[in-house]
Amino acid sequence: MEFSKSAEGNDDKPQPDLYRRIDELNKQSFLLREGSSLQVIQSLHSIGPPRDVLTSELENADDPQAAEKLKEKRVVVNGNMSPLNGYGPSELSREQRIDDAKKNLHTFLYGHDIDPANVRILRPERNYETPLGIVNLDDTTSAFDDTGILRPDKEGDLMYTYNPEIILAARPADCPIAYIEAETPKGRIAILLHLAWMGVAVGYIPQAKIALDNLRVDWSTVRVQITAGGHAETYTFEDFDKFNPKTKFPEAATMFVDVQEYISNTEKNRGKTVYRFGMDAAAEVYRQIITTWDIDEYSVFADTTDTTAPESGYSSHSRSFKGYEVDGDNTRDLFLAKRVRL
Repeated sequence: MEFSKSAEGNDDKPQPDLYRRIDELNKQSFLLREGSSLQVIQSLHSIGPPRDVLTSELENADDPQAAEKLKEKRVVVNGNMSPLNGYGPSELSREQRIDDAKKNLHTFLYGHDIDPANVRILRPERNYETPLGIVNLDDTTSAFDDTGILRPDKEGDLMYTYNPEIILAARPADCPIAYIEAETPKGRIAILLHLAWMGVAVGYIPQAKIALDNLRVDWSTVRVQITAGGHAETYTFEDFDKFNPKTKFPEAATMFVDVQEYISNTEKNRGKTVYRFGMDAAAEVYRQIITTWDIDEYSVFADTTDTTAPESGYSSHSRSFKGYEVDGDNTRDLFLAKRVRL
């Protein structure tokens, strides 16, 4: 059974079977069969028991010392990687958060023997009313961010390079990233495609195919690695007041699960028609890449970790809204890919 066919069976309910199917296909993919010259590395925010379990235990812990011991059950590993927008531990000042992110990032790079001068960090566009922004890192100027890492001056959710020394990096939360490598007439190319759910909904993946065609990639050599993203069971939206996502984005309707329309009782939207739904962002990225790029499952590997799940070690937008007492701050991980010799 082709994945593209199984995905069409979305009955508007969360479907962990989709991810189990991807896991099975992953076992037959290029990454496990032949390896890859593009090594994808992901930082891990923390490890330990599920955050919702700890939150529940903390609520019932009368002894302050016992509560502190419970907090120690989940351990921060790499920590927050972004100096932007106030991310990081809430007990720190803004300046301390930036210093903390810088320390975490450079410690992580050092541990993987990566020269910070070779890293290029994505500057996402976040304007989904315009076509997919494309950045050629080989002819685009860059400037240092607050952590001392170079960011291109041009915004765009697809960036690429032919330079094997350049390391493609981004700091997402629940947004999957597709790292792509392929042969072209100009040599081997490495590409980062950042896929926020709105980007997926408005057609970034088919637009990326046009970009790859324009770069004259040899499609028989295209290999794709998709990083972890949110699953519908835990990647949920409440009181969404903009539109019904299924009717707004019919081409990406399978991404939106169990959409419910109701009248809001919140202070912000009281009396308005709003929506709640789950979102299978990671599975939708996998499905669209295979179906719209017309490549087979062998050419694609996807990390099926649910970044929004309480047991996940990754950072998540939704963590800061779910009342977790332990590492409940909104943080960012570092995802990067570097060229290696097989």
